[in-house]
Amino acid sequence: MNKIARLNAALQGENVDRPPFSFWYHFGLQHAKSERVAQTHLEFFQAYDLDFLKVMNDYPYPESDNQEELFEVSDWKKLKVFLGDESGFGKQLKALELIGQELADKAYFVETIFSPWTIARKLSDKETLVKLKNNHPELLLEIMEKIALSLANYAEKAINTGAAGIFLSLSGANPNVMTYQEYERFARPFDLMILERIKTKTKFNILHIHGDQIYFNELLDYPVQAINWSHYYAKPSLSQARQQYKGCLLGGINEKLFGHTTISAVKKEINETLKELGTQNLIIAPGCSIETDSPQKQLRSVKEALES
Repeated sequence: MNKIARLNAALQGENVDRPPFSFWYHFGLQHAKSERVAQTHLEFFQAYDLDFLKVMNDYPYPESDNQEELFEVSDWKKLKVFLGDESGFGKQLKALELIGQELADKAYFVETIFSPWTIARKLSDKETLVKLKNNHPELLLEIMEKIALSLANYAEKAINTGAAGIFLSLSGANPNVMTYQEYERFARPFDLMILERIKTKTKFNILHIHGDQIYFNELLDYPVQAINWSHYYAKPSLSQARQQYKGCLLGGINEKLFGHTTISAVKKEINETLKELGTQNLIIAPGCSIETDSPQKQLRSVKEALES
C-alpha cells in the first residue's frame, strides 16, 4: 500500500498491510521564515518515512490594533476577527503551500490548530480567563466567538493549500480547567465552529484532547475521523476507548518516556497495542508531542516495529 491508501484504509476500518504511523515534536521555528519551516517539516517526514505529516504551528496568533497585553476587560474589547492570512497566519499558510506542493499525491498532511480557549490562554493566562468566566461571561463568549471565527477563516485557507484536515488541539476539555457544563458554554460551540466550516472539504481531521484528565465521551460526536490523547496518563485506555468510539484511534506510543527508553521497550509498546486492538481503525502515534531531543534510533524503531 502507498501512504494515502494505507491512511484511507485505516480511517475506514479496512484491512491494511500494516498500521500507518506518525509522530511529531516542536522544532522551535516560530522565528524562522516560511521556507525554512516547510523544509524542516519535509526533511523530518522523509527522514523517518512517516505515513502522514502533522505540521506544527508555532507562529504567534495575530495581534489586534493597539493590542499590548490582554489582562483587563478594556484590553479584551480590542480583539478583532481576522481574515485568516494576517501575520503568523500568512507565514504558516506559505509554509503549508510549499509542503502541499511536495506531498501532493504522495501523503496526507494535517495542520495544527489550537482551540479558541487555548488561543485565549496563550494571549493572556489561565487566571485571567477564569476571572472573565466568573465575572464577565458575556464578554468571554464574545472573545471566544471572535477567535473561533478567525480560526475558522484560517482553517479554510489551510485546507485550500492541500491539507487533508486539521489537528484540533483542545486544552480546556479538562475538569481541572472547567466543569463540562462550563465547557458546553464557553468552549464546545467554538471548537465546532471551526470543524463545521471545513468538514465537507476534509478527509482527515484529528481531535487531540490535551491533559492528564479529560472529557472524552462528551466529545465523541465532534465531526472528526480520529481521536488522540495521552492514553498512558489519562483515561480511557486505548482498549476502553475502542468500546466507546468506533472511529480511528491514534496511539500506542508513550510520549513522555519515548526519548528516555530503549528500542526494545518502544517495540514492545507497539506490539502490545497491536495485540490488544488489532490493526484496523488504528494509527500508531504518541499521545502528544514527543521530546525534541528524542534519539534518531528511537524514532526509526517505530517503523521497524510495524514492519516486523
